[in-house]
Amino acid sequence: MLSGFTSVHMLAKTELFPARIRALAVGLPYALTTAILGGTTEFVALKFKSIGHEPYFYWYVTAWSAISLLVYLKMPETHVRSTEPELQNAIEL
Repeated sequence: MLSGFTSVHMLAKTELFPARIRALAVGLPYALTTAILGGTTEFVALKFKSIGHEPYFYWYVTAWSAISLLVYLKMPETHVRSTEPELQNAIEL
């Protein structure tokens, strides 16, 4: 699963965002996701363990994975268009 992601993720990101905002458009969501989910994971896992429902943590991870999958499914297809205006004009010719 990881090799499938790592082989195409940079290509997808370059197709999604124009060069002038690409660093922000890729970096900000990554940083927010890492801070929110990475910062709360230990708390959530320990909370489930303390109330005696340790297996619920796997459902927590599964729920966030499902949300991620929905986001990927909603991403626009970019193989027929470009985010760069000069490339868009070349494609239309």
